[in-house]
Amino acid sequence: MEKKDNKVKPYDIVKNIFSLRSNFIIIGLTGRTGSGCTTVADILKEKDFDDLKIKYKLRHEGTIDNDARKRRIVYNFIRENWRPFTIIKASDVIYHFAFKLDFDQFIDSIASEWTNMDELSKQNGKSSKDNDIETIKVLLNQVKDEYNRISAEVGSFNKYLESEDYKKETNIAKLNQYADLVLKKIPDLRNKIEVLLSDKYRGKIPELLQNWGDNIRQYKDVISGAETKDGPEALATLINSIIKLLRQRNKLCKEPTRIVIDSLRNPFEILYFRERWSSFYCVSVNTQKNVRHDKLMKYRYLTFEEVVKIDKREEAKKHVSESFRKIDIDRCLQLADVHLSHNGTDVSENYQLINQLFTYLSLMLHPGLVPPSPQERLMQIAYTAKLNSGCLSRQVGASITDCNYSLKAIGWNSAPAGQVPCALRQFGDLVEHMDLNAFSHYEQNNGDFRDAIKKLHIAYKPDLTSRLGGMPIRYCFKDIHTTIATRQKYNQVHTRSLHAEENAFLQITKYGGEGIEGGKLFTTASCCELCAKKAYHLGIKEIYYIDSYPGITLEHILMGSTPGNGPELKLFSGAVGRAYINLYNPMMPFKDELEALTDVDVKLTVEPNRCSNNDIQRKNPKSKSDGSDSYNK
Repeated sequence: MEKKDNKVKPYDIVKNIFSLRSNFIIIGLTGRTGSGCTTVADILKEKDFDDLKIKYKLRHEGTIDNDARKRRIVYNFIRENWRPFTIIKASDVIYHFAFKLDFDQFIDSIASEWTNMDELSKQNGKSSKDNDIETIKVLLNQVKDEYNRISAEVGSFNKYLESEDYKKETNIAKLNQYADLVLKKIPDLRNKIEVLLSDKYRGKIPELLQNWGDNIRQYKDVISGAETKDGPEALATLINSIIKLLRQRNKLCKEPTRIVIDSLRNPFEILYFRERWSSFYCVSVNTQKNVRHDKLMKYRYLTFEEVVKIDKREEAKKHVSESFRKIDIDRCLQLADVHLSHNGTDVSENYQLINQLFTYLSLMLHPGLVPPSPQERLMQIAYTAKLNSGCLSRQVGASITDCNYSLKAIGWNSAPAGQVPCALRQFGDLVEHMDLNAFSHYEQNNGDFRDAIKKLHIAYKPDLTSRLGGMPIRYCFKDIHTTIATRQKYNQVHTRSLHAEENAFLQITKYGGEGIEGGKLFTTASCCELCAKKAYHLGIKEIYYIDSYPGITLEHILMGSTPGNGPELKLFSGAVGRAYINLYNPMMPFKDELEALTDVDVKLTVEPNRCSNNDIQRKNPKSKSDGSDSYNK
């Protein structure tokens, strides 16, 4: 009888290793309203790869550069491994919470939010809310029966999730039933409702969703109630349960689980998924402001005033107590792993956006498939440099290159050399006149400043400081000084820290570096007016940035003279931080992977008679060597 070979082959082992990546991926999209998150989601859910267009150069097209070579590798790989993503819209999940209400409560919740948006007015002897209730009820009566059916299904689904039966569910029909509710029935009803309301209330619908989302994070409901400590995670928890349900269904069907969350707008929600899933990537979609505005007015039919109102809400600086309960796009952008730039071109012709998507999806499936771009390498240096910052408010890093991307200097925002970083100064030392070298003469002796310190000292009661769990109390000088000084709220002159870009420029001067005229500046946050002037003066030609800076840098400094003289401000696209390491670090050396998958040993194949004894032992471990090269004999 012929002996059966049950030996596991390297091919199977390698395939199993990479399946850990390919079988489960979660992408969380984030960005400002109108930036293109939904456009990206629509690309990723496309079932037919051939319906997606991509621009790449073939060999017969003449000379090609390294970017074209990367695109060709990515295109061939993704074509072989394309699987559509399932889209979970955060806005649909918000409606999921709203559909828990009965029909009359649902209408009242809409009218209440819209009344809060406007001042109460009297019309025909009734409040604006009463008039809205009547109008909304007339409009939505057309879907009342469907609403009641979906509301009942939502109630049943919530009980099912609370029981956690989905984790061990083997009934595919039941899992499909609830998946259909979340992915089809709720979105369909939501679209019908918004279409019915759009003629009269189109401009208010985006703000309604924002208000409902804020309420959920505060009260775990779309209507106001008692605040809960776990409210900030309510949306993320429900999305996470839906992901687990879909994963269980796909396991039973022996299918991979690839999910896009469109879109995350609160930093806690990003941290929630990051801490739970190693396969989670937060991807930001960034678009120039004028492009966003044009898209919102053209495709969503919003007025310019309505668009500006949305921007003001999203760009407003959030107090720490609000950051985890309300939308905070700036903080979300800071947390993003991968940044995509969207120029507003229609998706059918937007080769740039699709190329970016294909590249990072390929790297999620197969880390190290292609090397990073020069822009990514330099932004990663800036991103790493920011970790040196001693600033208590915001860490920023910068790197400077010549025109050929050769690194000349790095910098981060922190106190000047010889002064103590804010992160190492303790509030108690200032109060008790200890460690005096850490504090300036002004901090130790100015009367108004000392009065402010005394007030803070009284506020930091022992029962409050006990919450810190051993953390030191530190303070931001700028916060106190700009509070007690008139008209100084946003003045950058009085900060203790050098800005990251400023620090990098000074490193070149301090250590006798080369000139940087015609060079490039990479910064994790776009330049303020002060640093932009320095970049302009030094002859920097391109400024790459991740986070936008609130100010008049672009209009006043970079566009302040003859076009082409000053630096060009460019949105960064690429991977940074932990994603840079995860995406560009191969799981194994490529030549080892190639040998395992093909079972072809290059050395044995090319010239088998020149193999060493070690190679023979590796290929035939039972053979014994007596010091002679019997193989060559």
